[in-house]
Amino acid sequence: MDYKKQILNILHSTPESRAEMTKQLGVTKAYITKLTSSLITAGLIEEYEIKDTTFGRPQQMLTVKPGHFFSVNIMLRKGNLQATLNDYNTHLAALATLNISLPDELTPDRLGVLITGVVHSLQLDKQVEASQIKTLSIALQGGIEHLTGIVRWCPIFNMENVNLKSLITNCTHISTNIFNIAHCTNYLIGKHDKASESWVAFMPGFGSLGYGYSINGVLGLGDNGFYPEIVHLPYPGGLEQAFYVSSENKPATLHKTADALFFAICCTAPIHNIRRVIVTGELFEDYGEEIIPLAQQMLNENPDPHISFIFIEHFKVGYNYGMVGLSQLSADAITDLIV
Repeated sequence: MDYKKQILNILHSTPESRAEMTKQLGVTKAYITKLTSSLITAGLIEEYEIKDTTFGRPQQMLTVKPGHFFSVNIMLRKGNLQATLNDYNTHLAALATLNISLPDELTPDRLGVLITGVVHSLQLDKQVEASQIKTLSIALQGGIEHLTGIVRWCPIFNMENVNLKSLITNCTHISTNIFNIAHCTNYLIGKHDKASESWVAFMPGFGSLGYGYSINGVLGLGDNGFYPEIVHLPYPGGLEQAFYVSSENKPATLHKTADALFFAICCTAPIHNIRRVIVTGELFEDYGEEIIPLAQQMLNENPDPHISFIFIEHFKVGYNYGMVGLSQLSADAITDLIV
């Protein structure tokens, strides 16, 4: 394990003390002190004091030094592009934002021209040097290979098997990463968890249904980093469409959503004997207190012990949490480039 990279990947998302990083990384305090001193000398992190609220003594905290490295982060959904310029220190607010309406379908070449313009616009807005933008990350819906950057299918394209990573890198001359939108939230669940646990996660929002899982603390991906897709499960009328609550027919659509969630859990969690199911996203922000008890009751009443022992946990994160995850994935990529 490269502990310098691990330290930077902790500190770019949250300030932390040496003592806490010693616990997280499982190494000695002397070794953490040696590594952080080296990173301070290199100008990558800095130290500051905060008052300990319990004992009143000053506590030494570390954080990534801002103002040197930046990323551009783009969330693409059908009809919409959301972009931010972020510092490597991702617990700072985005430096600039941009929202653009898109046609329902785009050619990859047209998207490349559009994204090049977005990068230039964000860069000029904050007068950031082109050489300081170290990475560009794009998140989309559909069948995405994270390792190759190939988009097998996506609602915004009129074609399949698009090597989007190569295309955008050639257009912008910036190291580019391609992710499934759901992975951005799933990644943050893993970071927040800080434990080698197993779980499956369901993340409905903005007309899509995201899914993810972790086995003993390792997020699951398929061949070439293919992000798992759940919408193909044979639920009557379509699984993704079932995750919807109508104000005009609330009781029936709440029950339908809970039933679809129960079905999806039964198709996934028992495969790896997983007890923990995490739900998050916009739908559960609005209706979680009504949906979750219905689905949990269905699980509890199931006669199969591999299903009845499963419990649902609501991970409350608010709206647009995926964009936070995308900027932190970019910061991880910056770490790989500078260390």
